[in-house]
Amino acid sequence: MLLLPGFLVVRAPWPVVPFLSLFFWIASWWWLPSVGRARFLAGALLAFALGSLLRLVRLRPPRPSWPAFVAVAATLLRAGAAFVPVAGVGPGLDTTPARLMVWHDGMPSSYAPLREAGRFGAHPHGLDAVAADLSLLSRLPLAEAAVLAVAVAGGASVLGLYALLVRRLTPGAAALVTAAVAVTVSLVEAVSGGGDPASSLGLGFVLAAAGPLVAGRTRSGAVAAGAFAGAALMVAPPVVAAGAAAAALSAALSWGRMPPPTREMLVRRLGIAALAALATGAPYVVRVAAALAHS
Repeated sequence: MLLLPGFLVVRAPWPVVPFLSLFFWIASWWWLPSVGRARFLAGALLAFALGSLLRLVRLRPPRPSWPAFVAVAATLLRAGAAFVPVAGVGPGLDTTPARLMVWHDGMPSSYAPLREAGRFGAHPHGLDAVAADLSLLSRLPLAEAAVLAVAVAGGASVLGLYALLVRRLTPGAAALVTAAVAVTVSLVEAVSGGGDPASSLGLGFVLAAAGPLVAGRTRSGAVAAGAFAGAALMVAPPVVAAGAAAAALSAALSWGRMPPPTREMLVRRLGIAALAALATGAPYVVRVAAALAHS
C-alpha cells in the first residue's frame, strides 16, 4: 500500500513514494462511489503490480548511501513506537469510523448503528481510511490494522521531514537532523503517553508538500505538493492551516529579498499547488459543507 502506485511515478524521489501512494488511497475514499470500493481496491492493486513490473525491468537503482539508511532507520524507529506502549498507554485510534467504512465498503452518511448522533462527513477520516484499507487488504482485525495505521502515521511524519530537509541541507545533515528529531519525539511521546496519530500523518503530508514548493522547479512538483496538501486536509485540517500560515509568513519575510523572476515563479507555483489542493480535497469539502448544513 505504501509502495503502489507511487512507485510507478518514475521521477519521484524515494522519500515521496509513500506519500504518493497514501494520497491515492486516502483520496479514493472520497472520490469513488460509496459502494463497490473493495472490488476497485483489488483491481487497482493488480494493475499497479503489473505496471510496476515494467518499471522494474528498466530500473537501475542507485547505490544506497548512509544518509538513506539513517533516514530509513529513523522512520522505522518512529513507526515502531506504535507497537511499544509505555505503562499500558500507547497511541490509539478510535476504530468506529474505520469499522463503518469497511462495513459500507465506502463512505457512510452517519455513525449509525455504532453511534446515535453526528454526521460522518463532518469530520476528517484520512487516518481511518488508512486503517480500513489495511484491514481490507490484509484481512487483519480492525484493531490490529489500526495499530499499523498509527505506525504509518508516525513514520510518515519523519519521512516527510527528511523529504523537506534533504532539499535544503546536505543528505548527511538532513539524515542526522531527522534521526535526532525522531528520537526526541519518540521519547517525549513515551513519557507523555502518546500523541495524535492523525496530526502526525497530516504533518508528514504537509512537510512532503513543502519540499517541492521550497526547492522544486517543475510544475509536476507543484501539482504533487497541492495533492499532498489536499490529502492532509482529509487527515488533519488544523495541521494544514498551521502549515499554510507558516508558508505565508516565510514568503512574506523573504519577499523583499527575492528578484522579480523568483517572485513570479513562486506565485505561479503556489497557484498551481492551490488549484491541485482544491481539486484533491473538493469531495471532502463538499461533504463537510453538507454535514454542517444539516446539523
